[in-house]
Parts: sequence; structure tokens; C-alpha cells
Amino acid sequence: MRGVIKAIGGLVPWAVIAGLLFAAFFIQPQPVGETVQPPPIERRDRFYGLEVLEQGQVLWAAGGDGKIVRSEDAGATWRVQQSGTRHNLQSIAAWDTRRAVAVGNEGVVLVTEDAGETWEQVEAPRSEVFNKLVRVITRADGEAWAVGGMSAVFRSRDYGRTWERLVDEEDIAWNGIGFVDDSNAWAVGEFGMLLRSTDGGDSWTEEMLDLESSLMAVRFRDDGHGVAVGLEGTVLYTSNGGDDWTRLQTDFQEHLFDVTWNGSKWLAVGEDGIVVRGEDNPKSTWRAERLDPDLREWHTTVAANGDAVYVSGATFGRLRGTEWQSFTEQAGGRP
Repeated sequence: MRGVIKAIGGLVPWAVIAGLLFAAFFIQPQPVGETVQPPPIERRDRFYGLEVLEQGQVLWAAGGDGKIVRSEDAGATWRVQQSGTRHNLQSIAAWDTRRAVAVGNEGVVLVTEDAGETWEQVEAPRSEVFNKLVRVITRADGEAWAVGGMSAVFRSRDYGRTWERLVDEEDIAWNGIGFVDDSNAWAVGEFGMLLRSTDGGDSWTEEMLDLESSLMAVRFRDDGHGVAVGLEGTVLYTSNGGDDWTRLQTDFQEHLFDVTWNGSKWLAVGEDGIVVRGEDNPKSTWRAERLDPDLREWHTTVAANGDAVYVSGATFGRLRGTEWQSFTEQAGGRP
């Protein structure tokens, strides 16, 4: 009897091993409950650039870790698009609802021709020292301009497919670019430095303002009136296409990172959750408010469409009047 028991005991480990092998090869695990999918916009996301199209119905945003999201219903729902890069994207601009370009760290340039279903990385001029593109704008007939570190001023004339450098490489960062008309354009940079073109961007000349603060963005609402904003609450105004720049009075010191025109007023955003509004005259005093009383985050891009103001940065949302709507919370992001 002891021999039989001993023999059976010797078989038990092998039986257990055989059972485990059978389960591994022939028994498929069954899911329990539903797989939790992250929301398209999460609280940790940082969107440095945004684009608004089709009267606010189509929205694009691009930001940290190469993330790009798009909404086709005015921000009610969002979809993540595969960018193919993990580099931070600093800016995005579009020619229409299907063709767009995004730029960012390490000089990355992405283009799409199918509304973002596919994004393709294309080659752009590179520096052996440093590569970072911080702003891109689009213009008519497939033209685009990108600016950034090491005097990067790049132009494309084929919807972002190929790029050329227009300014010799120097250790200067250009942060924003704006066109007055088809011939005249300005780029703004650190320590009050400006670039000016009078031939549609074919050539550029440097100018220096009596200003220690860096300028971060410039916009023109017509062929005369424009605004540049920058650090330490700097707001510059021109009514003659940039021939003269006047520093406007402000009641704040927060850094400003972007500016736009909403059809009746200038709007700028920056650090500490502020939005700044100003009249279109050289004697106006620009005053800062918060997008929301509880919002103290920084924002890098502002776009206006009708009565709506779209803002992206550490938080992403829309301001109508005094009502702030967070796309993060609407899309199911964790509070």
C-alpha cells in the first residue's frame, strides 16, 4: 500500500504541471468587466497650440508628448490623432479643415492632408546647435511660416511639404511672426528684437527696440494696426504697419504669450490664468482679468471666433462672456 501511495504522490507534481500547460495553450482568459480607456483630454495634458476653423465647429490642439486632438462639434467631443512623434508640439495651424501643419521641439514638422487621419513628419532646415520651432502660421496658396531658436525663420510654399531658411543662423530666438499684408511682415524675439520684411519675406532686416523684455507674439488686424506682447506685461501697439511702436499702459506685470483680435478688441493670454483686453487705440489701458476665479495656470495660445475665446496651455477651454468651459472636464478628464 505504501508503494502505491508513493507512486501516486510522485505523479501529482507532473499532473499539476500538465494542467497548467493545458490551461496556457487551450483555455483563453475571459475579460471581466470593461477595459478602462483614458479620456481624449486628460488633466495632465498640456496643449501649447490650437487652431479654430469653420465658425468654431472644427478645433485642433497640439501639445506635450506629440499629442494632437481634434473636435468636429465645437468641442463637445474629441478624438486623439496619431502624430507619430513624442516630441512636444508647440504650435499648429491650418489652411482648411483637411490641411494643417504642426511644429515643435527638436525642429519637428508634421503635415496632414486628410484632416489628421494621418500625420507625416517632413524635413526642415536644421541647426547643429539647437532646434526648436515655437510658432507656425499659414497663409493663402499653401504658404506657411515657422519661427524658433537659432534665428529660425522658415517658409513653405507647398502646404508644409518642403521648407527653406530665410535668415542666417544666429543665437537668437524668434517667438512670433505676423504679416501686415502680402509684402510687409514682422517677427518678434528676445530682448526687444524685431525682424522686418518688406518684400513678402524674401529678405529680413533686424531692428532693436528700447526694451529689455522679450516679445512672444505679434498680430495685425489690417494693413496698419497691430499688437505685440511679451514678458513683464509688455504690450506694444502700432497703427502704421510697424513703422512706429508704442508701449501701452498696463495694470499688470504677468508674462503674456499670445495675442489676437476678436473683431472689436484685442485679447492676450499668459501666466496666472489671465486674459487681457484692450481697445484699438494707442491711449488705451489694457487690464487683466482671470479666465476663471479659481484658474491660476499659464496659457500659450488664444484664438477668437465670434463671442467665443479659445485658450490652450496648462488648461484648455473656451471663454464666452464671463463663463469658462474646460474641455478637459467636458471630455471626461480627471478633475
